[in-house]
Amino acid sequence: MHAVSETVLTTIPASEHERLLVVLVQSPEHGSRMELRQQSLSKSLGWFTQSTVQLEPGQVAALRNALGTTTGSKSSMRRLPREFSTIAPAAWQPRVVHADSA
Repeated sequence: MHAVSETVLTTIPASEHERLLVVLVQSPEHGSRMELRQQSLSKSLGWFTQSTVQLEPGQVAALRNALGTTTGSKSSMRRLPREFSTIAPAAWQPRVVHADSA
């Protein structure tokens, strides 16, 4: 068995009952990748994942390049409307979750 390490990098609220998790998944066998997990809140279950999109390191780099950064030149950010540059204060705490793969 190989240990898989998951680190929740951020939680992005979409509504009171919907959120998006950005998770770093690290495995000795498969390396590192990012996952975007769309979650819903159920009264009986709590938060549960509806769907997952896996992004390999090259895809994360391409996404960062497409969106631009908030440091340095702002020319790449001119393509996005202003509201895409405003981040709400974080109300979450990072946590590390460890799970053993089957």
